Amino acid sequence: MKRNFIYLTIFILIILIFQNYSLVLSSTINAVNIWLYKVFPYLFIMIIINDTLVNFDLESKFKNTSIYIFIMSLLSGSPTSAVIINNLYQKNILSKNDANLTLLFTYFANPLFLYTMLNSIFNDKAITIKLIAIHYLSNIIIYFLFKKKLEQSNITQNKITFDISDSIKKAMNTTTMVLGAITFYLVISNILSLNLFVRGLLEMTQGLNQLIGLDISFKEIITMIFISFGGLSIHTQVKCILNESNLEYKYFLKGRIYQTIISIILTIVTQTC
Repeated sequence: MKRNFIYLTIFILIILIFQNYSLVLSSTINAVNIWLYKVFPYLFIMIIINDTLVNFDLESKFKNTSIYIFIMSLLSGSPTSAVIINNLYQKNILSKNDANLTLLFTYFANPLFLYTMLNSIFNDKAITIKLIAIHYLSNIIIYFLFKKKLEQSNITQNKITFDISDSIKKAMNTTTMVLGAITFYLVISNILSLNLFVRGLLEMTQGLNQLIGLDISFKEIITMIFISFGGLSIHTQVKCILNESNLEYKYFLKGRIYQTIISIILTIVTQTC
């Protein structure tokens, strides 16, 4: 039954693609533009930088590896956080338990993208700063909720290596996969003519873009839902990265659910204060 449903869904999608080819083409071009101008420049260089820092054992300077990942994820954005966790786990610096738990509280939207996008949506720096603070604070709260479950094992110094070609290869593979995920969800949401909320849950950037200029109720809450959940596009990107080491995607999903709930509560509280 499940298999037949999948076959039927794929068949319907193929028909829709043929019927709406011009829309598929424009959606693909739009996805490439989003990736090229808003995702690739920052993501590509941050993956290389983080890979280099791990090779030079910067994380060994921190008492708790999760704190290192938290800080670098905050600066790098997603899915770089998953790349860092995957890298540390593959190098036996991070246990599987800690790698999975760290997925709960290290999802951050690209800080430059976040600031620019929120300014465009609200045209109010006070609201922009408040929502960014909520985005960060929600992760901090999740960290303290699960802090006791972290093993915080001692880190042994690894042999320092540096291979820029390997780092560039990793960055290119990851950014190309990100482009594929953005394109897929953007095309699907457009040919199915989904509403704003569903579009935002599929692809965060598209949902946030559609909020610009809109005068709707609960605009701050809807914005934080899109940002905190991340969209299925980002979830797919993270899952692809975690599959390399068999780390458990369910922890990332649970983290985004927790983060969305906490962000909604904090947004409501700050609106009524």
